[in-house]
Order: sequence, then structure tokens, then C-alpha cells
Amino acid sequence: MENTDYLKIIQKYIPPHTYAYYIYIIHVTLVTEKALEIARRLKLSLDQQRFIEEASMLHDIGVIRVNAKEIGCFGELPYILHIVEGRKILEKEGLPLHAKIAENHISVGGLSKEEIIKEKMPLPQRDMLCETIEEKIISYADLFYSKNPDKLWQRKTIPQIREKAKHYGKRQEKLFEKWYKEFED
Repeated sequence: MENTDYLKIIQKYIPPHTYAYYIYIIHVTLVTEKALEIARRLKLSLDQQRFIEEASMLHDIGVIRVNAKEIGCFGELPYILHIVEGRKILEKEGLPLHAKIAENHISVGGLSKEEIIKEKMPLPQRDMLCETIEEKIISYADLFYSKNPDKLWQRKTIPQIREKAKHYGKRQEKLFEKWYKEFED
């Protein structure tokens, strides 16, 4: 497996020395650290760990195209579309497996077609669900950290994440509990 220079890709889309870059790098580094901690605990292969490192560092690349002024992003799209935009960017970079994670990392384990339709989300009407162990680990690790500038360095507690998972729905609540047992025990 050839290594991906994820910093080069990040800097291609998010200019260094910008507020967006500052927020982005801190968030993805913390998510990556948590994801790798889990990967090592599960004794995943070195190739799997390297992929998790790369994909974790790139999972939110699409934020640069959305309107989220509080994190320094001045695009025109709604925030939810960072997942689709991230997929487009990473596919353009020749990284289809990384792209899938950019699209399915949100909520707890991604979104189903039915959830997208029911909630009238401005997303393509298709399943965007985590399938591989790497996808699941990154989605789980992302739950622990926010891009909110006031909470950037704060790791959320399990009770805080449980409450958020409950807000997402029954599927997500059950999935979080399953992952918690699998990834933390």
C-alpha cells in the first residue's frame, strides 16, 4: 500500500496560516490520535493503521467548501455537505477509500438513505454508512472531538456522546453502545 502525503493534500485545499487550517489540523489530529489508539488496541495491521492515520487526517477536508464562518470556512454550501464535498475532493485526488470515509463519518456510523429522505437532508439519496472496521473506528473517534473553537481541545465524555447519539436516533444509540464495547473494552 502506497503512503499518501495527507499534509500536502490538506494544504492544497486549506491554506496554511489560515484560521480554517488551525481549526482543521487540531481537530483531525485529535481524531487521528483517538482512532490510532483504538486500532492499536485491536491489533490492526500496520497497513490498516497507516490507512486510518491518512483517512482520519483527511476525513473533514470538505469543510473548506461550506459556509461555517466560526471555523474560518467561507464557502456557500450548508455544513452537512462537507461530507459530499470531501468525497469529491478525495476521489479527485485518486483516493476512493479515503473518500468513502469523508462521506460516511458523520453521526454514528453515517446516514442511511431512509434517514436522509426522512430528515429532508440536502444530500444524495443513498446509503452513506460505515462498513469496514477502519470506517467505523474513524466515525467513532470523530464523536469525541468538535470543531467548535471554544471546545476544540476538549475530549467529550462517554455520557456526553451517549446523549448526542440518543439525539441522532435509536439506530445510532444502539450502534454507539456496540462500538463502545468493541473499541473501549
